[in-house]
Amino acid sequence: MLFGIAVVVVLFMTETPAMADRSLPQELAAELLIVRSDLVRLTNEPGLPATHAEGLQQRIKGSLGLLPWLLQQAHDEAGADQLLKAQSSRRLLITVLNQLIIRHPLDTAPYATEHLTPTQRREASAIHDAYCASCHDDMGDGDEASILPSRDLFLMAKESSSEAFLARLINGVKGDETMLFTNPLTPRQISALWLYYRKR
Repeated sequence: MLFGIAVVVVLFMTETPAMADRSLPQELAAELLIVRSDLVRLTNEPGLPATHAEGLQQRIKGSLGLLPWLLQQAHDEAGADQLLKAQSSRRLLITVLNQLIIRHPLDTAPYATEHLTPTQRREASAIHDAYCASCHDDMGDGDEASILPSRDLFLMAKESSSEAFLARLINGVKGDETMLFTNPLTPRQISALWLYYRKR
């Protein structure tokens, strides 16, 4: 599991998986949104179970270890330096992330939902039922004893910003070793799931 979304292996694909030629700028943009969302949740929900708070802290630490490198690859050495210096203060870190998100916006065009066909919309439901429902449905915020709980995806979509939830679908879904653990979903499948979870 990664970023609160379970591992998914999708076998019925007619397009190239979204991550088969994933660009580092998109990975960077999505990761910035995810870590900010986790930080805001950690800050705004002081009543989180201790295990959930620990899991969020671990995910944030992992993201903050990766982001400076991604920023350097995007030729934003100043941003990488800002991020490293801001890690002593959660409030300052969120401020810096806000600035970086503006500088490195997520390109949502490949995931526009208005061009989805009825078949693609139905496929989102089938993907959810086959690969996601057994771990996530009716789970609320997840098992209190779990550090990385399987949360209800419909709840996550409702509580997150639309863009942050899309970022989790892009960076947070992984295939198995046969796909080198990259995201097996196509952009259209991600788009359909993005719509499915928000509109139900």
